[in-house]
Amino acid sequence: MSIFAALRTPCWRCALPWLALVALCWALWQWQQGVQAGQLQVAFARAANLPPQALAEVAQGAVPQGQRVWLAVRDSAASVRIANAWLQGREGVRQWQAVQLADGSWVVIDRGWLARPAGVLLLPLPTGRLLGRWVPRPPAPAAPPARLGLSGEVDGLDWPALAAQLPGPLRQGLVVLDPALRPHASWPVTVAANPAWHYRQAALALLLALLLLVLFRLLPRRFA
Repeated sequence: MSIFAALRTPCWRCALPWLALVALCWALWQWQQGVQAGQLQVAFARAANLPPQALAEVAQGAVPQGQRVWLAVRDSAASVRIANAWLQGREGVRQWQAVQLADGSWVVIDRGWLARPAGVLLLPLPTGRLLGRWVPRPPAPAAPPARLGLSGEVDGLDWPALAAQLPGPLRQGLVVLDPALRPHASWPVTVAANPAWHYRQAALALLLALLLLVLFRLLPRRFA
């Protein structure tokens, strides 16, 4: 049986409009995702131009949106090195550390990036203000052999274990220091949102829906 003979049967003909509806719903959803991604990019760009605010004065349940903040360290936990950090074509590590703020809450700071071979640095944190961008947490490594931990060199930070270990509440997000603490280099802050990709997916899904509807209308006339 040819493919056109199979498509001529009633079950296939009835399925085409439903498949077109699914493709149309997917197009609408991708369009909404693109709008939200664009709004996120605008929020990040606007936050970069605002004066820094004290993170300790921000509500502990607040969500980071790339805003500039400053903090003074009251206490700190052990640092952890995040592997597989590539910057300008060079492999290195990012050094993260949980620090306590003036209000008793904790937040993880990104001290900066070090190129390999990266030695173990245990330099004390400065006593003055630290400036940085407060951004959402990076996604956890998806590979099955990924190493999560709280010290040493790992592929990702074990956020639940860190929150359970700290003597105070752990804030959302990560403060990427800018400027970084020497000898580290500043890690670039970018928003994980691509509106153009979502809009392309929406256009492709809409085109698929139109093709399915055209096929539904033309197929019975041509192959009946």
